[in-house]
Amino acid sequence: MHRLLKRQIKQNFGKNFDINEFDPKMLQLLENVTETYTNFDEEKRFLNHTVKENKKELKEAYDNMLTSSRLAGIGEMMENITHQWKQPLNIILHIVALLKVDFKDNKDLDIIEEQTQYLDDTITDFTNFSSHTDSEKECFELEKSIRETIKIFAFQARKNHIQVNQKIEKNIFIEGHIGKLNQALLVIFSNAKDAFLSKNPLSKIITITTVKKEHSVVISIQDNAGGIPVDIIDKIFEPYFTTKFKHKGTGIGLSMTYNIIQKMHGNIEAKNHEDGAIFIITLPTVNKTTQTKKTI
Repeated sequence: MHRLLKRQIKQNFGKNFDINEFDPKMLQLLENVTETYTNFDEEKRFLNHTVKENKKELKEAYDNMLTSSRLAGIGEMMENITHQWKQPLNIILHIVALLKVDFKDNKDLDIIEEQTQYLDDTITDFTNFSSHTDSEKECFELEKSIRETIKIFAFQARKNHIQVNQKIEKNIFIEGHIGKLNQALLVIFSNAKDAFLSKNPLSKIITITTVKKEHSVVISIQDNAGGIPVDIIDKIFEPYFTTKFKHKGTGIGLSMTYNIIQKMHGNIEAKNHEDGAIFIITLPTVNKTTQTKKTI
């Protein structure tokens, strides 16, 4: 800035003008002007940085709002499906039960009953999966959430020859939204499936384990799909970060998973482990007896 002022002065007073010919007050004024513009440039950079950060936070809030809106739409759709399908399925089950009284050991009736019950259970699982409203925050068993998620993922597992191993402890209770936790877990399963498809290892194995700590539980989801590239592993939870083609994903999945776990007062991290990736989720546990007393 000071050089700019010198150049301007020479243009007005001539190239041979010596700036030191100014009296002390004028020289002090030039110094003050230079300092003011320097401070202005710093403040402008600070303001630009602040605006950029605020725009980023607003975009993330807007993206989360859109995601919540989509999930709300899914929940409403599942409620309608449940209402429309549950009653006919219950009627079929009731008729089959009556027929089995007269036609004992009839294998065809057993198949009808089994398949109808499967449809009924699937609708219940999807309804629980899409659960999202604040009023549905509750104390639930972690094993139930994991088993529902694995049921939803079962078709993709069979289709892509993926083996899902489970080492799940019973009687671990957490507080939150079971549907949202199901969504968070399913995103991790789906990412592992996509990694398997891109690298095509000889065997495809996902292992989910739970380990109870004093006041928390650690959920580990491990695959053998080759791991996450080191240069992106720190970015995978950022909104819209994705290595997939546009038609295969928006990149919002793991960001949504991160937000769900954070809102449940938990933590999630991703690491490379042996021949694959491992996602480690830590969630606070609650005492079922204590929670029951609170609701009485």
